[in-house]
Amino acid sequence: MMRRIIIIGAGQAGRRCAEMIRELDAAAEIIVFGAEAHLPYDRPPLSKSVLLGQETQGSLFVRNAAFYAQQRITLHLAEAVTCFWPMEKRIETEKDRSFHYDVLVLATGAKARRLALPGSDDPRILTLRNLDDAMALKQRLALKPRLAVIGGGLIGLEVAASALQMGASVHVLEAGERLMARSVPTAISHRMAALHRRHGVMLHFNAQVSAIATSERELLLHTNTERLAADLVVVGIGGIAETSLAEAAGLAVADGVLTDASGRTSHPDIYAAGEVARFVQRFYGAAPLRQETWQIAQLQPLAVARAICGQEKAYDEVPWHWTDQFDWNVQILGTPTEQLHQIERQEGERLTLLALDDDGALRGAVLINNGRDATPCRRLIAGGKALDAAALTDNALPLRNFL
Repeated sequence: MMRRIIIIGAGQAGRRCAEMIRELDAAAEIIVFGAEAHLPYDRPPLSKSVLLGQETQGSLFVRNAAFYAQQRITLHLAEAVTCFWPMEKRIETEKDRSFHYDVLVLATGAKARRLALPGSDDPRILTLRNLDDAMALKQRLALKPRLAVIGGGLIGLEVAASALQMGASVHVLEAGERLMARSVPTAISHRMAALHRRHGVMLHFNAQVSAIATSERELLLHTNTERLAADLVVVGIGGIAETSLAEAAGLAVADGVLTDASGRTSHPDIYAAGEVARFVQRFYGAAPLRQETWQIAQLQPLAVARAICGQEKAYDEVPWHWTDQFDWNVQILGTPTEQLHQIERQEGERLTLLALDDDGALRGAVLINNGRDATPCRRLIAGGKALDAAALTDNALPLRNFL
């Protein structure tokens, strides 16, 4: 019997889930709803090559419209789902259309976290989450403004690097003591700060923005230590899971839709894919976790599709994400936390920082322009065996020797 599978969300996670379902089930009816008018696209280039004009909009779209037609994946774009009823197995859209389903997948992702401050609704205060955001920001950056970036995490620093290369003067305001504090240990934060200062980005630490005074001429940011004038502000302070539909339908929700490692929610016919899903991952311990990474959007939906199609293979990937800033590619694998024992292996401009636990097992790594170490690091983290820390300090020994 043919099943109807509806996917809410036409981003990367929704696309990947639909593709894998079709690969595993030739007969299923697959329908994808997306609030945006665009075909599914990859988001990582938005803060980098899209802003810099190095990538055309056409190249962002992994699949063209003909692919979805050939695969019998029906796309309803520019049509947001407004609610669904688990007991009736029915969704309703903003166009007052109703559809029944056999299986429902929530691939609603996350939205950019905004400032809750006086003046933060000014149109010159932007976030970067989707393609329309990127194109609007690119247009404003072409005017070479005085830019203030609020947030020293990955998205904020990527925007800062791109904007500076476009001719803007750039200030980054970070509420904490260092850059990328959620992702990397202090040693890497210091290197990232030096990189940005070398290129001309002005960094402000422990800078908590309390208000933004707006005038026709400029924006005036008030922090706990200073006032900073800007023509344009980009807020990069993380995302908020898009769980409103799930909450209204009575699903278990807590900073994301709670699922198992295959994406099953608290309702047996409903799954969650990508950044909206929060579940236990062995590399992070026993607490459920939600991640906003390309890897989660790319690979976790495959586990969802397999579970839907009766070919269970739970998600169990070594965490990995990356960032490109100026001429640096930084890859972060596992959980390279500050508390772990750190070993640096440097060869010219290439760096690999290894983070080992008390038993000598590799728990995380940070690679700067050293992608060749990604595969051995991933395998060592997954294996969890004790390593010879003294031998790891010898750069002449390739990491693959420790496998």
